[in-house]
Amino acid sequence: MWLAIGLTVGAFVVFLMKLEPGGDDVKRVRADAKAAKIAEANKTPPSPTAPVKPKYDFYTLLPESEVIVPNEAVPEKTPPPVAPTAPVSPEQAAKIDTARAQAALSGLTPPPAPAVAPTKPAAVTTFFLQAGSFRKQADAEKVRAQIILLGQTSTVESGTVKDETWYRVLVGPFSNREQLTTAQKQLASGGFSNLLLQQRQSR
Repeated sequence: MWLAIGLTVGAFVVFLMKLEPGGDDVKRVRADAKAAKIAEANKTPPSPTAPVKPKYDFYTLLPESEVIVPNEAVPEKTPPPVAPTAPVSPEQAAKIDTARAQAALSGLTPPPAPAVAPTKPAAVTTFFLQAGSFRKQADAEKVRAQIILLGQTSTVESGTVKDETWYRVLVGPFSNREQLTTAQKQLASGGFSNLLLQQRQSR
């Protein structure tokens, strides 16, 4: 009897639950809402990822970006050319030196020293006495020795005359006629009287 009552009550409760209004609708609404959220999540585009910014290291990149320029590529600085000054005469140079001295005493900057034009040396006249001319060098050397014993300077000079070699004995040189006259007298006392005068000019 109690078993029959319990079965009856359970069947009644199940019947009431089936009769609850909107139960299936609530479950379907919840399922639809969950599906809509999943679909919305799938439709949302992924947020773009920010690009990774390169990290610059000053002390690392500076040596790598350094450009080595070869020495040939760097033009050398040449000093401006100095205009050459024309050389002046010794008289003009003396005047310029006087002006430079006055400027230095006055505390001014003196002008540059000028280049002095080289002067041609004056021609020097020398005199010789020819004591003899010989075909054999030994004969010429013998006479030369005799003249040296008289206290005079003597040399032997060779020359070609008509394809023949001759050796001349010269006495001198003498820088003026006074020396020449004294030598002539001394040589005449030694037996050399036939002397030829030679006059030469040199610079």
